[in-house]
Amino acid sequence: MAQIEAFYNVVQTGSISQAARKGHLTQPAVSMQVRDLEEQLQMKLLERSNRGVKPTPAGLVVYKYCKKIIHLKNDMQQELNKIHI
Repeated sequence: MAQIEAFYNVVQTGSISQAARKGHLTQPAVSMQVRDLEEQLQMKLLERSNRGVKPTPAGLVVYKYCKKIIHLKNDMQQELNKIHI
Protein backbone atom coordinates (compact mmCIF):
# COMPACT_ATOMS: atom_id res chain seq x y z
CA MET A 1 0.00 0.00 0.00
CA ALA A 2 2.93 2.34 0.69
CA GLN A 3 4.02 2.25 -2.96
CA ILE A 4 0.51 3.03 -4.14
CA GLU A 5 0.10 5.95 -1.75
CA ALA A 6 3.55 7.34 -2.54
CA PHE A 7 2.97 7.17 -6.29
CA TYR A 8 -0.51 8.68 -5.95
CA ASN A 9 0.87 11.60 -3.92
CA VAL A 10 3.70 12.20 -6.40
CA VAL A 11 1.28 12.45 -9.30
CA GLN A 12 -1.13 14.60 -7.26
CA THR A 13 1.58 17.08 -6.28
CA GLY A 14 3.80 16.84 -9.35
CA SER A 15 6.80 16.67 -7.04
CA ILE A 16 8.58 13.95 -5.11
CA SER A 17 9.57 16.39 -2.36
CA GLN A 18 6.00 17.69 -1.96
CA ALA A 19 4.69 14.12 -1.94
CA ALA A 20 7.20 13.31 0.79
CA ARG A 21 5.93 16.19 2.92
CA LYS A 22 2.31 15.20 2.31
CA GLY A 23 3.01 11.59 3.29
CA HIS A 24 5.26 12.51 6.22
CA LEU A 25 8.18 10.67 4.61
CA THR A 26 11.64 11.56 3.40
CA GLN A 27 12.23 12.34 -0.24
CA PRO A 28 14.52 9.28 -0.69
CA ALA A 29 11.83 7.05 0.82
CA VAL A 30 9.24 8.28 -1.68
CA SER A 31 11.69 7.93 -4.56
CA MET A 32 12.42 4.37 -3.48
CA GLN A 33 8.71 3.50 -3.23
CA VAL A 34 8.08 4.82 -6.75
CA ARG A 35 11.19 3.10 -8.13
CA ASP A 36 10.12 -0.19 -6.51
CA LEU A 37 6.66 0.14 -8.07
CA GLU A 38 8.20 0.82 -11.48
CA GLU A 39 10.41 -2.25 -11.11
CA GLN A 40 7.51 -4.40 -9.97
CA LEU A 41 5.39 -3.34 -12.95
CA GLN A 42 8.42 -3.28 -15.28
CA MET A 43 7.35 0.09 -16.67
CA LYS A 44 8.48 3.67 -16.39
CA LEU A 45 5.68 5.52 -14.61
CA LEU A 46 7.13 9.03 -14.29
CA GLU A 47 8.98 11.48 -16.49
CA ARG A 48 11.43 13.23 -14.20
CA SER A 49 12.83 16.69 -14.88
CA ASN A 50 14.28 19.58 -12.91
CA ARG A 51 10.77 21.12 -12.94
CA GLY A 52 9.16 18.13 -11.26
CA VAL A 53 7.57 14.93 -12.45
CA LYS A 54 4.67 13.99 -14.64
CA PRO A 55 3.15 10.60 -15.32
CA THR A 56 3.92 8.63 -18.45
CA PRO A 57 0.96 7.09 -20.32
CA ALA A 58 1.49 3.94 -18.21
CA GLY A 59 1.73 6.14 -15.13
CA LEU A 60 -1.68 7.64 -15.88
CA VAL A 61 -3.21 4.16 -15.97
CA VAL A 62 -1.52 3.21 -12.70
CA TYR A 63 -2.59 6.51 -11.13
CA LYS A 64 -6.23 5.83 -12.07
CA TYR A 65 -6.10 2.48 -10.28
CA CYS A 66 -4.17 3.86 -7.31
CA LYS A 67 -6.94 6.41 -6.84
CA LYS A 68 -9.56 3.66 -6.84
CA ILE A 69 -7.55 1.52 -4.41
CA ILE A 70 -7.05 4.42 -1.99
CA HIS A 71 -10.75 5.27 -2.07
CA LEU A 72 -11.66 1.63 -1.45
CA LYS A 73 -9.21 1.47 1.46
CA ASN A 74 -10.76 4.61 2.98
CA ASP A 75 -14.28 3.24 2.50
CA MET A 76 -13.25 -0.04 4.13
CA GLN A 77 -11.70 1.79 7.08
CA GLN A 78 -14.85 3.87 7.59
CA GLU A 79 -16.99 0.75 7.53
CA LEU A 80 -14.69 -1.03 9.99
CA ASN A 81 -14.75 2.01 12.28
CA LYS A 82 -18.54 1.71 12.46
CA ILE A 83 -18.19 -1.82 13.80
CA HIS A 84 -15.98 -0.71 16.69
CA ILE A 85 -18.34 2.02 17.90
